[in-house]
Amino acid sequence: MGTTTLSASAPAIQPVESFSPTTFLERGVAVPFTTPQLNGARARPGERRSLELIIPNPSGGRGVYIVALGHLHDFCPLTLNDRRFTDAISSLRGVTPETIRLVARDVAESGLAGQAAAAAAERARDGDNIAKLQANFDLLINLVRQTEALHEIAIPPEKASLQDLEHRGRRAVHRIAGRLRRTPEDVAAALEQLAEIFKGVGVRHNARIPRELETLTNVRQDVAKFSQTATDPAASQARVVSTSADLTIKLVTATLTDARALASDVRALVVNWTRVPDATLQLLARPDWLLDGWNRICALWTSASDPGDAIGEMAALVPIIPREADAWSSYRVDPLIDLPQFRRTVVRQLEDWRTGVTVADLIARNESLFEQSL
Repeated sequence: MGTTTLSASAPAIQPVESFSPTTFLERGVAVPFTTPQLNGARARPGERRSLELIIPNPSGGRGVYIVALGHLHDFCPLTLNDRRFTDAISSLRGVTPETIRLVARDVAESGLAGQAAAAAAERARDGDNIAKLQANFDLLINLVRQTEALHEIAIPPEKASLQDLEHRGRRAVHRIAGRLRRTPEDVAAALEQLAEIFKGVGVRHNARIPRELETLTNVRQDVAKFSQTATDPAASQARVVSTSADLTIKLVTATLTDARALASDVRALVVNWTRVPDATLQLLARPDWLLDGWNRICALWTSASDPGDAIGEMAALVPIIPREADAWSSYRVDPLIDLPQFRRTVVRQLEDWRTGVTVADLIARNESLFEQSL
């Protein structure tokens, strides 16, 4: 895949270069813009700590544009929502799926992408708060199990009354604090911090990432079934989506299992968190990086009235899996087959050339996709 760089210092099109990111940060984070020309755009650190966007070739051909975030207005006009979005992400100190998601919710609450998106952002925040409480509760239960002697109490912690569990939880915190030579307050604070980063993967209960994995699995099955009766180019595009989804599902399943396994030994988890928190953060973030960009692809499929109208756009948005993922599981990450090229077609004024719908309709559709990305 080639790249073209667009910046103030180099306004002319540069020679095409190979774009094969080796790390997820180099690949960038999917940004759920509503502007049609920015569909599939990804943000990554640029020069001098500024951000740059990697934008798929608007013509549907090979290659991408790399545009400095500060000069995005030179590339295309932005919706009001995306102007706010661009201003918000320009001040980010770190670009991850989590930071982009949080900014997207802040922007959505302004209502510039519609009231449905604003309501979705509020529901997402409420869901995160509930997931954090659940993760904290599950970590405490695991800690109680780990610190209580065999047959010390006949009633397992998950079946204890709230009053009994609170007592046993305080005792477990004091016990592990003594073993770690830390104060109970330090251990309690560590559990609170760990609950924050476990809220996406979950500990013992369902959470956002397992739900996204289930959605991707269902969409992959539907797309594979569609490919069996479709004709080219839709059939080949569907195979691109299902093949990439297969590998993503395997990698997410493996990294999700590794992440959740950390919670089985809360003592070691707390020790590692207080000593080298980055290692725990990176391991727990792996499933999120792997799924990054797939929620938009899945939303395109589930919201399409005709699968044949969506599959080409979905194939064009399939994320490249960097070689970095080789170290994350036993699965070998091989280069995906070339993405399909779009058919030539006649385009009327104010129509999107890929879908045939007007730009206004496409923005409205993208606002719906933005809502589902929160």
